Amino acid sequence: MSAEELRARIVKLESEIELQKKLLKKLEKDKSLAQGQLNAVLDPVARLPLEISSEILLQSLAPEFAYGAQRVPTVLLKICRAWADIALATPALWTTVRIRFPCSYDLEEALPVWFERARNRPLSVSISLVGSLEYCNHCIPDALWEHGGQQLKHLKISDDNKADNDETIRLFWDPRIGIKTLVSLPLLETLRIQGQTHQEQGREYWLSEIFELLRHAPNIVECTFDSMTTLDDHPASERLILPTLRRLAFHRGSDDHILRYLSLPALEELSLPMEGNFRENFLPPISTAPLQDLALYHYSSYSDVELHECLHHIPSLVGCVLWEDDSQVIADLFQAMADLPSLLPNLRHLNIQIHEFDAELDFADSWRMLVRALSTRRLLELRIVNVKEPPPADVLASLRELVLGGIEIYIGDGIRNFVVD
Repeated sequence: MSAEELRARIVKLESEIELQKKLLKKLEKDKSLAQGQLNAVLDPVARLPLEISSEILLQSLAPEFAYGAQRVPTVLLKICRAWADIALATPALWTTVRIRFPCSYDLEEALPVWFERARNRPLSVSISLVGSLEYCNHCIPDALWEHGGQQLKHLKISDDNKADNDETIRLFWDPRIGIKTLVSLPLLETLRIQGQTHQEQGREYWLSEIFELLRHAPNIVECTFDSMTTLDDHPASERLILPTLRRLAFHRGSDDHILRYLSLPALEELSLPMEGNFRENFLPPISTAPLQDLALYHYSSYSDVELHECLHHIPSLVGCVLWEDDSQVIADLFQAMADLPSLLPNLRHLNIQIHEFDAELDFADSWRMLVRALSTRRLLELRIVNVKEPPPADVLASLRELVLGGIEIYIGDGIRNFVVD
């Protein structure tokens, strides 16, 4: 064959190859479609109504903020077309997001897609700050605020760094403009900020940035600060008003001096360690709040104000929990409750968790003070836990009479209740 004939044959063969490729591609597509139809016929989940199949997939989600909660929906997309269609038609699958930052993928591209699949449902977002943040301009991606801010209902920010370093955590920092302007977070109800629980001194948050976040959450209901230390860069004269905040908790050594900058006209529940200058830091916002439930951890006998004086400023209290390792503090409280009928007039539930009684303290008289205090109040429940020795017989007799009168009383070591046993 001549060169021209060979060239013509090659062109014809190339054309046939392209035709066969298109035919093969169509056959593969038809096979995939048939396989999907067969899977749908055989798959019991795909045969169910969407409401039921969606609920089954929702049950595969991990608890809110648990590890793995973000992966479940994306895994469902890879099983088969039927499951992918169900997952994409179930917005509730995409309302819980867990972000590890810094990360290996582009959050600015991934988050808008994720939030779009959630449609207009409220979002629960957990952000874990892992490893060094030295080369990060900011620690929370703009896409979270720009695309999910209007839907954000629950937010948790935690420092999961395992290394010792002196870095601080910048939540909204841009080195070119400083603190970035946030969008409004109209649905945000709960906020939890957590430091490093495995170290005595972890990385620090900037107080001004925490307040910036709270300032843009006009409907915030609950805040929890756990093992959080802060750099105090907030103007001393400026007080932030949180008119909707009802529950506030400081756990495990968090910097509760934040309270000195807050006005809390709706606060109903408060939990905090009693250390430092109570009169200056805590009394002003607490005494003006309609507090109903208060939990105090390790009230220091070296505080600038005695415990009963603190409680005297909170007459609205209905429930009080005290975690205390200083028996003198508890003895002084019993004395004040016996001598001052006006102290805690609305108290109905008192729970005292004592670590260890002072061996040198004569607690018998304090028990009698407690009986006298109970006889003038309308308490519904009294619990004093970790009591090693039972109260005197006459005290027990009086307490049992109070039980017959309707008060639920537990005084014991965690195993025995000395009052009813």
